[in-house]
Amino acid sequence: MKKMFEKCYIGTCQVKNRVVMTAMTTGFAGSNGQPTEQLVRYYEERAKGGVGLIITEIFCINTEHGKAFPNQMNALIPGNMPSQDQMTDRIHQYGTKMFAQIHHGGSTNVPALNGGKLYGADAIPNISGIVPEPLSLAQIEELKGQFIATAVMCKAAGFDGVEVHCAHGYLLCEFLSESSNHRADQYGGSFENRCRLPIEILQGIKTACGKDYPVSVRISADEYDPTHPGSITLKDGVEIAKVLEAAGADCIDVSCCNYFSSWTSIEPYSYEQGWRKENARAIKKAVKVPVIATNTIKEPEFAEKLLEEGICDFVGVGRGNIADPQWVRKAKEGRSADIRKCIGCLYCFENLTGARGQMHCTVNPRAGREVCFAEEPKKDGNGRKIVVIGGGPAGMQAVSLLGKRGFDVTLIEKDSKLGGAMNLADKTAPYKVKITWLRDTLARELEQAGVKLLMNTEATVDTVKALQPEAVFLTGGADPIYPLLPGVDSAKVAQSDDVIAGKVQVSGRVAIIGGGLTGLETAELLSHSGKVDSLVVADMLPAIGTGMYPIIFMDVMNQIGAFPMELMAGHRLEEITESGVKLTKLEDNSTVEVAADYVVLSIGLKPNTVVREAFESAFDRVVVLGENRHAPGRIATSLSEAYMAAYGFDPEV
Repeated sequence: MKKMFEKCYIGTCQVKNRVVMTAMTTGFAGSNGQPTEQLVRYYEERAKGGVGLIITEIFCINTEHGKAFPNQMNALIPGNMPSQDQMTDRIHQYGTKMFAQIHHGGSTNVPALNGGKLYGADAIPNISGIVPEPLSLAQIEELKGQFIATAVMCKAAGFDGVEVHCAHGYLLCEFLSESSNHRADQYGGSFENRCRLPIEILQGIKTACGKDYPVSVRISADEYDPTHPGSITLKDGVEIAKVLEAAGADCIDVSCCNYFSSWTSIEPYSYEQGWRKENARAIKKAVKVPVIATNTIKEPEFAEKLLEEGICDFVGVGRGNIADPQWVRKAKEGRSADIRKCIGCLYCFENLTGARGQMHCTVNPRAGREVCFAEEPKKDGNGRKIVVIGGGPAGMQAVSLLGKRGFDVTLIEKDSKLGGAMNLADKTAPYKVKITWLRDTLARELEQAGVKLLMNTEATVDTVKALQPEAVFLTGGADPIYPLLPGVDSAKVAQSDDVIAGKVQVSGRVAIIGGGLTGLETAELLSHSGKVDSLVVADMLPAIGTGMYPIIFMDVMNQIGAFPMELMAGHRLEEITESGVKLTKLEDNSTVEVAADYVVLSIGLKPNTVVREAFESAFDRVVVLGENRHAPGRIATSLSEAYMAAYGFDPEV
């Protein structure tokens, strides 16, 4: 991997390698715009891991109408300079450079965070249908000053450069895009006018900070938005990049999308690495300044290939560095197999935009908890015996960490293969191989920890007692829910897990009962099987896909595409009949009969309380994790709870 570890310049700033951790909001900043210890530690972990350049999450430049998230960094609030200065010092000690990304969300902002009002380039409805108030010329002048002042303060705080955010449908992208800018003044209409505001901000920063102070500009090379005439296409993106270079930009950071097509910048797992690399290639051919490009990079080998092909000068590895802060170091040491690679599940965004309001990661339990788990796990196992039951994600995580702590650990797994539910999750579609990556990496960590494996072994109280453990970690799976309804024992009824595993074949018209993630992924699998003619997905809840992150839901539905499928939310299963199923429509309690050749149950799982109670009665110390604790479970929950339990386990208590 020679190319990736070459030194390279952005303006006057020398970067030690070509890996950039691109900007991603975490929610870790303080309520007054200062970097908290959690945010600093989060960035510090990635700097320690070897990344060449970190571009921070967005700095808010206007607190009256420019807030995108409740907690954003802000360089203009008095008193924030010392903590920002300390942050850059802590990053610089590892030889990593740091740019501050400066931003105004425009009409994508949340009214509740901005005094109930939204301002944008023009009075054009946003994705929620809200019509923003167009910025006046006086407000534009004020904003220009705030962008420039933010850059000045960031330079004073030790940032090696700034990045002006002109992508993703945010304010400056709104001005650039003809679809969102119909202004009749000097900031709208012609291409030249639409570029005017970003150019004036860029030139103002150069004047205030000095022409040698590096400024990167992030653009959407293509908005991928065919529903709005005039949205930015790659042809437009190339011209925008050329204009920004001529205005003094030291680097073009190539991204894509707007809020109407946001899944193209925060791609779910169905998107393959490099699917949009032609955007970066076209921009790089058109400009002489360095090009950073995000290309859904998961593997170092793919990043190296992009650099060798001349697609970009720097590879943007954002979520990859969340998933494994040692991504760069492991790549340099030739340990790609040891990297916990991003699986594209979007759990990070789900947490950021949900009730937590902070980013967390499925594959990395420490992400967002770097302060909580700042110290290395205590190596105080001293050969004490622990038995872990169940080789799913919770069991594998617990075993590897307990092994590293010096415990004498035995893992008992009833099947011949480690992975538990991951061995089903990776079979619903070819792109789910990313879950296979995770399973294999966990297995490798387990092997490196030097633990004992008892495969093809049913864990009973007696077999575990024979091993004389001081504690038992119970992480086994759960049992499927069988509704006690007429016809449930029919030969035409199958569980979704058995269908996904290939143990049961279904064909013709299939009714799937349960419209959650597993039910819809089963539908996706069957829609491509070549054996099923049509599908019905029914659920008691008022909407199909309840609980799924919206982009994941849309992605699964897009994969199913035009396949004949009827969605029946708000319907309760009452009976499996000879001809299909009988449902109750909850809205009016009417009976609905649906024809089906097969019925697939995807109602959910329940913890095996009998097993749990048996072990808790037989052993003094039983730690219950995984689907023995939560059912149905998630990989994220299993890994994080297992990490916490194994990290904090005290052999003396």
